[in-house]
Amino acid sequence: MECKFRWKVDAKIDVNIPAKVRGDYFVAPKWSSIYPQKEYGGRFEIPLEPVEVGEGQLDWVASRKGPPGNCSFKFIMDDGTESICKAVAQSLTKDGLQHHVEFPWDVPIASEPYPEIDSRPSTASSRDGAQVDPRFEQDWEAMRLRWVESYMKVRVKDVLTEFYAILIDLFDSYAFMGLDLSTNQHTIGMDDFFHLIYNCQLLSEQPNGSLPWDEVGAWYQEAANVKDGRPFLAQRLTRAHYLELLLHVAHWEMCEHPKPKYTPSGGASSMPLDEGLFRFITDILIPVMDIYDDDPIRKAAVQHHNLIAIQQNRPSIRSAYSFLSQPWPHMDRERLVSPEVLKFVLEFAHESLGNEGAGGAAGGEEKKEDGEAAKKASEMLSGDDKLQGPQLATIIENFDRIMAEQTERHPKPIQERAMVFWEYFEVLMQCCRLLAAQGEQLHTVIPAFVMTQNAVIQLVEDGQAELPPPPMMDEGEEQEGAEPQEG
Repeated sequence: MECKFRWKVDAKIDVNIPAKVRGDYFVAPKWSSIYPQKEYGGRFEIPLEPVEVGEGQLDWVASRKGPPGNCSFKFIMDDGTESICKAVAQSLTKDGLQHHVEFPWDVPIASEPYPEIDSRPSTASSRDGAQVDPRFEQDWEAMRLRWVESYMKVRVKDVLTEFYAILIDLFDSYAFMGLDLSTNQHTIGMDDFFHLIYNCQLLSEQPNGSLPWDEVGAWYQEAANVKDGRPFLAQRLTRAHYLELLLHVAHWEMCEHPKPKYTPSGGASSMPLDEGLFRFITDILIPVMDIYDDDPIRKAAVQHHNLIAIQQNRPSIRSAYSFLSQPWPHMDRERLVSPEVLKFVLEFAHESLGNEGAGGAAGGEEKKEDGEAAKKASEMLSGDDKLQGPQLATIIENFDRIMAEQTERHPKPIQERAMVFWEYFEVLMQCCRLLAAQGEQLHTVIPAFVMTQNAVIQLVEDGQAELPPPPMMDEGEEQEGAEPQEG
């Protein structure tokens, strides 16, 4: 359409006529997917031309082609100075320094880009949302979304804008135990996303679930632009990757494989993606987030003294998880920490503290060496900075129950479960909370647990102990599983 900028001549006011108009044009957000800002908006400068408006009266007008949008502009005089037209004061900004005009279509045309599509299911405004959190536009630009039709991107963006704050809060709740918190761009793991999806009860191995985990892996490869993303659980997700994966899950759950309550009746077409995303967030994701908000472990983790203790020990916790993880046959050989391995760490520490001074000359050289090894283990595991024998006994007695409770929604049966990082962290925290319930301070028990675990890991590295191997592995695989872990 023609976007016109008019200098209305007023003989009582005007002595000089400007030579041109200079301004910045902003394409309306709902039309930007069709008319990109980079191409149709931005800075412009165009000359004014005389236009007869009747009875010998002239106005001076500049025009440019453009889509719906808004513009801030000034007039430029022959000497290069800037000016405003006082005769059209209704378009002046509050400070009176420039004009601002909204440009709708100037011919009969639909007010929406795609009027045949039902209105989006929310009252969000992309522009308003972007002003609330500047990270949104950065994340939106980083999302590939090649599988989403262009008209739908505008509507999906509105829904994401409305819920962006709570979606990023959920992301950050996983990221605070991430690999590296020193940079502005935090990440979560694909294992964290797995933990979230199975808590939503969506995986095909769960009752009423239909989503295969391999499908999520394929979506990750597209979102992150990688050709071979295996092993999937070890991959890191940026906020943009996470948002696009949530969009994929919503599409699968609400549009492609809807449950009866979401299936359109009367032969109607499937739910549009923007509505599917809206319903997925409100009906499935937010209830899970409410459970997370009430989770006593998450509440305890962010209390001041506990949070300090966790963050001080976070690198050691992540390192220990990496060392203790093994290829797990029930999870496509992804590297996970089995309950048997973590329980072994606790039992070995408990037994070592009970064997202090064992061994002697009467048993021969071999028994003497065993006694020296037991003494070394006891010395490494002793000290006020580590868990004491009775504390370890309490944890071991309750370990199986804690493991079952913290992985209650896991898609695998209990005998086939191994822990992704967040499950391992939850089990660690619950073991420590068990001791806190008996009068200990949680912020002192957490580092003691970590120090005890580190001491056992050091003994394993020194050849004083050997982790139990994962189940159902042939000889060649067992050798592979015994390779040194990243520390």
